[in-house]
Amino acid sequence: MDFSLSEKEQKLFERAKEFTREHITPEANELEKRNEFPKEIVQKAYEAGLMNLHIPTEAGGPGLSLLDETFVSEATGYGCAGLATSIMCNNLAFAPLVIGATIEQLKKYVEPLITGKDAKFGAFCLTERGAGSDAGAVATRAVRDGDEYIINGLKCYITSAPQASLFTVFASTQPELKTKGLSVFMIPKGKGVKIGHIENKMGQLNSVQSEVIFEDVRVPKECLVGKEGEGFKIAMKTLDKTRAGIAAIATGVAQRALDEAAKFANIRHQFGQAIGRFQGIGFMLADMGARVAASRLLTRYSAWMADQGMMNSKDSAFAKFFAADSAMQNATDAVQIMGGYGYISEYPAEKLMRDAKLLQIYEGTNQIQRLVSSGIILRESANLDTGFHVKYDGKDAPIM
Repeated sequence: MDFSLSEKEQKLFERAKEFTREHITPEANELEKRNEFPKEIVQKAYEAGLMNLHIPTEAGGPGLSLLDETFVSEATGYGCAGLATSIMCNNLAFAPLVIGATIEQLKKYVEPLITGKDAKFGAFCLTERGAGSDAGAVATRAVRDGDEYIINGLKCYITSAPQASLFTVFASTQPELKTKGLSVFMIPKGKGVKIGHIENKMGQLNSVQSEVIFEDVRVPKECLVGKEGEGFKIAMKTLDKTRAGIAAIATGVAQRALDEAAKFANIRHQFGQAIGRFQGIGFMLADMGARVAASRLLTRYSAWMADQGMMNSKDSAFAKFFAADSAMQNATDAVQIMGGYGYISEYPAEKLMRDAKLLQIYEGTNQIQRLVSSGIILRESANLDTGFHVKYDGKDAPIM
């Protein structure tokens, strides 16, 4: 069991951290005031080779691992969760295509977006006003018409949609089948694809989420990813992979909150000593550090499992909810430790607190992650024999 990073992994992590120090941390606050997509910074990340890491080499990408992606997400998340989300948005948008599309589809629809001079974007379109965690309630319809599909519907909270050139859209081909009737399509930006309301958020202002409206959009049948009815399976496989990226961003936020709080606790003096020397503050810092370490290990382990082709639904859910909760708790503790300074916008703690909250919500709320993981735990324990038996309802049953 070796927890060290390879030389290649370490270089990627250091490159991402250097990029964050140079381009993200100094610019994040000013960019946030604009409340718009941070095009210049994302373009620099693209030029630095920090985007589209998971696209296979056959389709023009670097073909790096999910574990590699977590290094970039953690490093950029340390600087700004919103910018990290904008930089890594293609990971989610293109993941269903990497999972379900053919190499020929990837070369035609994805490769042109990741090999040009300028950064281009995809958008993952699953959520609707009436279908958040309940994917079976998706109302967007895709109707076969000869060699084409006609798609109508409205998606919401779609990251980087106004910038997107390709939309990965989950639509129902057989609504009566609920999740089993869900299919996924690649829809290029064009006639009938419109951007609706752009959301005004509490935090992560350096990423953009909006509605996407599809009105009688016609796409050729080759835009269907996989087969009809495979959309839900592809969506679940996608989220198993991409949860690690969100957990990595959250780990970066949790680490930044710890670092800012510890730095402040060293220089802020009360009652004749640095406040970090008081047990009340010291214990908070210790707990913050433990959350960071545990989040990092859970995140990297779940990513490693996916890279090995292992089922990681439970572990990726663990990583996502634990790291996101840790980011929120650490940010809250940082504000508390910094007192009045933590509550004003000239200091970073209040931004960390606003940004952290969304980590508990997007890509599956933390409550849904607990539902996913607890369901797997119950299934795994169904035939578990602890060696201790009692009579239950007149039958010999092991105590679980």
